[in-house]
Amino acid sequence: MSSPLRLLRHRAMQRFWQRVHRVSLIGMNYWASHLAHTGELDAIAWVARRLRDTVRPVIFDVGANVGDYAQACLTAFPAGCDLHAFEPARATHAMLQRRFAQQKDRVHAHCCAMGESMGSALLRSSEPGSTIASLVDLQSPIRPFDPALAETVTVATIDGFCAENGIDRIDFLKLDVEGYELAVLKGAAHMIGREKVSIIQMEFGENNISSRSYMADFVKCFDGYDMFRIVPGGLVPWTYDGGRSEIFATMNYLCVARHFSDRSDP
Repeated sequence: MSSPLRLLRHRAMQRFWQRVHRVSLIGMNYWASHLAHTGELDAIAWVARRLRDTVRPVIFDVGANVGDYAQACLTAFPAGCDLHAFEPARATHAMLQRRFAQQKDRVHAHCCAMGESMGSALLRSSEPGSTIASLVDLQSPIRPFDPALAETVTVATIDGFCAENGIDRIDFLKLDVEGYELAVLKGAAHMIGREKVSIIQMEFGENNISSRSYMADFVKCFDGYDMFRIVPGGLVPWTYDGGRSEIFATMNYLCVARHFSDRSDP
């Protein structure tokens, strides 16, 4: 007689379990892509509540593209903030500048990438203004890169930028750099190590296969932080669980310094 466990694992059940697995990931908010569907607007609102007593919060939007996320932050902080938006693609940066031309007291647009060290690198893109542009040579981008759009861009570091500009804290750091997140965090090691970065949002997914970066690597960076998955309606507490946590499907995480975090009320 077959055991229940053998029946569950039987070849005849595999197509069913594969479908259940995919539906489960979708239900857990993996692969959500549009700002309105990812839960990021709820996360921004959560961050704004946590920073409500902070005078002019300092926000870094690394991988700003044309500024949709930056605009959501401005809406969430009506009393004011200092928002530094970093976009290395020159054509996209020009669109970003035009969008916030009348808000230069709040938005500072910088035409550079962030990384582990200062220098230059090749930025690849699928189309002008694309949200899929990366310093990583992605093996399977959602849309194929166009070699004609590749450009050499300036790379700075968060630690260096803060030192040069007299910035002694970052209240909210958002990263959307298509697989290059770990390099950016390594370039912010001094600020993070001195507990000068309160809240960090980062994306993890398929592009991290190409950059050979794992959730285990990010967990090491976030010692002293609580981590949450971002979903529509709020935040879900998340802890690393070995191989089961290495899910290479797009997900946004919020990492909150423990003096800001209250896991009982995400």
